[in-house]
Amino acid sequence: MKKLQSLLFVALIATAGFLSSCASYQPFTNEDRLKYNLDEAKLKKLQYYISTDVTLQRGERSNQAQELDKDGKLIISSSASLDNILITGKTPGVCVKVIDDNKIAVSFDASDDNKYLVFGDPNNRGRYLLMGAEWENGKGKINYGDKVFYVMPGGAGAYLKFQLQNVKKYKESSTKVKGRKVN
Repeated sequence: MKKLQSLLFVALIATAGFLSSCASYQPFTNEDRLKYNLDEAKLKKLQYYISTDVTLQRGERSNQAQELDKDGKLIISSSASLDNILITGKTPGVCVKVIDDNKIAVSFDASDDNKYLVFGDPNNRGRYLLMGAEWENGKGKINYGDKVFYVMPGGAGAYLKFQLQNVKKYKESSTKVKGRKVN
């Protein structure tokens, strides 16, 4: 019975050690930036994640063209294009630029560092939120790459997250004494 209790105790300590070293996702804040002394070099090495789905949308309409067909009908044609970019929640990203003490540019696109979103906390209220030039009815106007896109409703509340892992080390030693007899 004592051996079983000892094994159970060791298993409990091992489980506690394992659980205490698990990484958790948490919002990235200015408090974290200061607390962990995250300078530009460290900010660029930290793995970020976006909290929720963000859809970027942009549309273009070309000029109308008109022509007459062989039967004398007037044909008016126009074309339009709509570009959608979806960044799903928990997509990993990297900091490509530190803008100031409370804004960073994070790219989720592996092919182009110029395609980034700006996150920040200019009022020091907590999370690094998605920032845009203009916001109206939950839609934000942003630059993404060399084009202007709009953040669709639902993306306005997106923020940055990162993984924080607390490692607690436990030192354990076991000794079995043999006993001692009188000489």
